[in-house]
Amino acid sequence: MLILSRHIIRQLIGPFFFGFFVVTLMFMLNLVFKELARILSKGLEFWIVLEFFALNLAWITALAVPMGVLMACLMVFGQLSADYEITAIKSSGISLYRVIAPALLVAIGLTFFLAWFNNYVLPDTNHRLRLLARDITMKKPTVNLEPGYLYEDIPDITIRVENLEEKEGLSLIEDVLIHDKKEANINRSIIAHNGEILVNKLTGLLQVTLFDVEIHEVDNDKLAQYNRSDFEKYIMNIPIPAMVLQRRNSEYRGDREQSAQMMRTEIEKNNQLIKKRKENLNKYIHQQFERFFPEEKTGEQEKALIDSIVILSNSLKTSARSKTNLEKQVRINKNILRRINSEMDVNRSYFLRNNKLAVEVHKKYSIPFACIVFVFIGAPLGIMAHRGNMAVSGGISLIFFIIYWIFLIGGEELADRDLLSPFLSMWLANFIVGGFGIYLLIRTAKEVSVINFSFLTKLVPKRFR
Repeated sequence: MLILSRHIIRQLIGPFFFGFFVVTLMFMLNLVFKELARILSKGLEFWIVLEFFALNLAWITALAVPMGVLMACLMVFGQLSADYEITAIKSSGISLYRVIAPALLVAIGLTFFLAWFNNYVLPDTNHRLRLLARDITMKKPTVNLEPGYLYEDIPDITIRVENLEEKEGLSLIEDVLIHDKKEANINRSIIAHNGEILVNKLTGLLQVTLFDVEIHEVDNDKLAQYNRSDFEKYIMNIPIPAMVLQRRNSEYRGDREQSAQMMRTEIEKNNQLIKKRKENLNKYIHQQFERFFPEEKTGEQEKALIDSIVILSNSLKTSARSKTNLEKQVRINKNILRRINSEMDVNRSYFLRNNKLAVEVHKKYSIPFACIVFVFIGAPLGIMAHRGNMAVSGGISLIFFIIYWIFLIGGEELADRDLLSPFLSMWLANFIVGGFGIYLLIRTAKEVSVINFSFLTKLVPKRFR
């Protein structure tokens, strides 16, 4: 039995890593096509671009591991079935449940690993990724001069060059025309025979060194006055805001940037705030009730107060003598209702926030648990398919992964709207897909067809049966 277990585990290693890398490659290619052009247009260094994609590997890993388990089970057990090894094993008196036990053991190990990964690696990585993505978004593209065209992306500066050559980090330019509009009342034009442009990545300055320079200035307030200056060498330091990538830090973490323990702590704090607000609101309602009904001592004081406010707000048919006082009281009562509704809305927002956090807590464990679920799906499907090739395994894996993901995304949306409990929203996919997998496994172990299609023969005329 130990030999059989080692044999199955060895067979699973290669297909698992193959499936894992295929799924990872698919996600990475999608990310490259989606983000690469935008990132490159910012003029980032190679190591920054590499860091951005490396940080994305964390959340991709969390999704690719269960998918790799499913593909591995389909390929391995499909190949064992195609080679009649399953038949030989069963003829030796070994049950199918014992055959899939090694795969289940590996899946349990991967489940614990992913649960640890989702709590201690993924939150920090997501936090760094969000900060980097924000910094990249705020960074402006580098200066991209084109010969013969005006470059107007620098505030108050317009540059035109006739010839441009990139050399050792410098831009060598010829026949330069610069319009400087930093001073509102002065039109300044700078003409140079040639020059150099260097982007200082430490200071964020565009250092322009010009040779054989003419500077022409006209003051709008003194149009009769015209100034011309000649220089052999003229240096300009032009600040370009956000041209250099500024790496910023932030202590704030979103729900996907926290561990389960951090989110549980936040949920507890929110519950304390909800409790405190409810106590303050009940105290405020009791005070208002005592104000209007000092002798009333029923158990429905809050309801009586609200009903009285509504009645007073709608009862404007009174005598002219008391109309002014009543209108004043109506305004007071409307303010009371507004405060009650405001407190209820705040508590509702805390409750929905707790729901969202609880969803993320359950997600950190439900997705790793999919490794076990996919063993129950992949093993019987592979045996029934009698195939071990990548095309069949990949196709079946994709179908079930899409089904699983639809349940997961739909459940998360329902939980965020408070239409489904956070626990059920995240575990429903495992319950449904896993239940179907257990059903398949039992039927396969008993060598009973999953679906009996014999009833279809009744639809065919007897002479054609």
